[in-house]
Amino acid sequence: MHLHHLPVTGALADCVRALVAVQIDAREPLPLAIAPHESLMLTVQFGRDDADAKAPLGRNTHLTGIRQWTGSFTGAGHCVSLFALLTPLGAVRLLDSRALQAAPRIRAPVAELLDERLTRTLEEAIARSDDVDARLRAFAAWLETRAVARCSQSRPALRAARAAMRLCDEPQLSIERAADEQHVGRRQLERDFERWIGVAPRHLAQVARVQQVARLARNGASLADAAAQTGFADQPHMTRTVRRVTGLAPRAFIASQRTPIAAAFRAATGGGTVYL
Repeated sequence: MHLHHLPVTGALADCVRALVAVQIDAREPLPLAIAPHESLMLTVQFGRDDADAKAPLGRNTHLTGIRQWTGSFTGAGHCVSLFALLTPLGAVRLLDSRALQAAPRIRAPVAELLDERLTRTLEEAIARSDDVDARLRAFAAWLETRAVARCSQSRPALRAARAAMRLCDEPQLSIERAADEQHVGRRQLERDFERWIGVAPRHLAQVARVQQVARLARNGASLADAAAQTGFADQPHMTRTVRRVTGLAPRAFIASQRTPIAAAFRAATGGGTVYL
């Protein structure tokens, strides 16, 4: 397995949390587990040989929403996968305010959310690239083009995205306060979240809080200190929330970064837990 990640800078800073490429040389399927995190995951996957597309060009790009639970699955072997962890604002901008409420939560085809010509352009650029680093740069260039494109965005979608960004940065913020800042009521904000972000604001805040605990603990904080710094009433309260969100006790969740792909995402996200 070969892993690469690019720093996220410039126009992408508000839209993308991490850019990661994973090249798997083994031909056999790979067992993986992925934890809830505060990003929507945009992926492009090709076969390992000559970057052959696994489906017709334009149909290899997928979006996975903010997860409700930790999931185990079998990843494809002998492939190259490119990942962009989109912020809520990035998802709204890059997908032209497409509603996510009715889209599949796991691996929604982006060609069904955007014009398929856009995903075909992306995949053609990736397929023409010589190596994994070049493919990742082509992915970043496409994302940046989308980020700076002048297109009309839905005001309710942007409102939901701004509130979601606030909850990602400050998950202790009350939902009422987040709604007040966007000049809407709590129920309206919850409806906006379900339609444009695809998840309830309370769940997003809990996931962001759990990820904060993981980052603090990996930077040397005790679990008690991490609980206090993230606004939990006490360590048992934090333990219940971590277990409810991830299915794991805090120590198991924090210590679970043992696979190469988990380490790559940890480095790219500043200590966040994406893969286990």
